[in-house]
Amino acid sequence: MAVLPDLPAAAMACAEGRRFVAEHLRRWEVPFQVCDTVVLLTSELIANAVRHGPPPLCLQVDVDQGRVRVAVSDSNPVLPVLTRPDYEAVGGRGLWLIDTMAEAWGCAPQPPGKVVWCEVLLT
Repeated sequence: MAVLPDLPAAAMACAEGRRFVAEHLRRWEVPFQVCDTVVLLTSELIANAVRHGPPPLCLQVDVDQGRVRVAVSDSNPVLPVLTRPDYEAVGGRGLWLIDTMAEAWGCAPQPPGKVVWCEVLLT
């Protein structure tokens, strides 16, 4: 497992998180296509945490039992709710994208806030 504690709650957080995850997935020899998907979903998880949860933010990535798991925690205890945005909506597609592309995802209280995670199969 790799952990990036104190991820900045700013615009640069997504880029820093993508870079961190991509470097570890390459080191762990995760297939390129899986890596691309996981990096995209990481960006969405971080963007949601930056937008809706105050710091501290923490990013975790792990490869185990045939899957990659990414988790982002923040200090907002309000759990996200999956919605399907209207085609004309400007935003609101992050969690829908995660739900569509990940094998599984979820969220749970983690004092003082929550953790939101997703998993992608290695195959």
